Amino acid sequence: MSWDLIGHAWAVRLLKQHIVDQRPRHAYLFVGPESVGKRTLASRFAQALSCEAADKPGELCGVCRACRLVPEGTFPDVEHLAPDPSIQVDDVRALKRRLALAPYEGPWRIALLENFHLASISAANAMLKTLEEPADKVVLLLTATAQEQLLPTVVSRCEVIPLRGVSTATLSLALQDRAVEPEKADMLAVLSEGRPGRALRWESEPELFERRSEALENLNEALISDIRGRFELADRMVGRGKLPVQRRRVRSTLETWLSLWRDLLYQGYQAEVPPRNPDRLPAFERVVERVVPAHRYGVVKALSQTLAAVDRHANLRLAVEALMLKLPAVP
Repeated sequence: MSWDLIGHAWAVRLLKQHIVDQRPRHAYLFVGPESVGKRTLASRFAQALSCEAADKPGELCGVCRACRLVPEGTFPDVEHLAPDPSIQVDDVRALKRRLALAPYEGPWRIALLENFHLASISAANAMLKTLEEPADKVVLLLTATAQEQLLPTVVSRCEVIPLRGVSTATLSLALQDRAVEPEKADMLAVLSEGRPGRALRWESEPELFERRSEALENLNEALISDIRGRFELADRMVGRGKLPVQRRRVRSTLETWLSLWRDLLYQGYQAEVPPRNPDRLPAFERVVERVVPAHRYGVVKALSQTLAAVDRHANLRLAVEALMLKLPAVP
């Protein structure tokens, strides 16, 4: 049975070879954009390390307890730690105590630490000793959106697996293999910017198209509003509810804005880059007419910085309000 991943073939080959050689590293860091496949790849690696009945090392049988339970997060030898909304030092200390135990069923004790860039400084420092002096038969799998968001000492003790967006053609074909109509598969591959997880979510959750439309309507509102109107919009964007929900909501909106502004930037410099939002560009024609490319670059930079601030747990409302002050007025 294959690992059933979309793209990242080089990373799969590398990880399989580590299993074949019986020399997996004690720690791996999977880095890349959100929804590009970091967690899925790490989970498949944990399955392959734990599989009891594979035809050959590095493969998956698909039917043993490990192959069935690892994806569900219930296999006893695979620990899972995710931010809620962040990873704290007590979480890491409890994990270290569990990793000190011998494997129950498989040959390895494995820990998947998801979005470790959201760990507190004290939690990251607590993990350092485990990275520096790994216990026998322990493999750590960390994921993060960028290695620059982690302590350099953490990064230096891991085998870094950088994951980039999958090509539009590869992603479209993979979606068609999953019974998506060719035209829709092409559209999803473009809109998702090469991120398989995002494309699959958009296919299974049609309401995400409505959220995209709402996000771009909000952008249009911001461009034509005065400061008071923009701050009212910022308040609506953040909304109410638990912080993780607010953060996901804001992040989704800002990523949609960034995707469109990149299209506008490339268009301004006449770059031969296919637009990610060809269906929406006509609605922002006035931006092309009134905002010079250098200023469009400034907006792209401001959006990227705001997204990074959101990932660093900055105050959401202040971050969005600061962004509103940097957007051009395009009535």
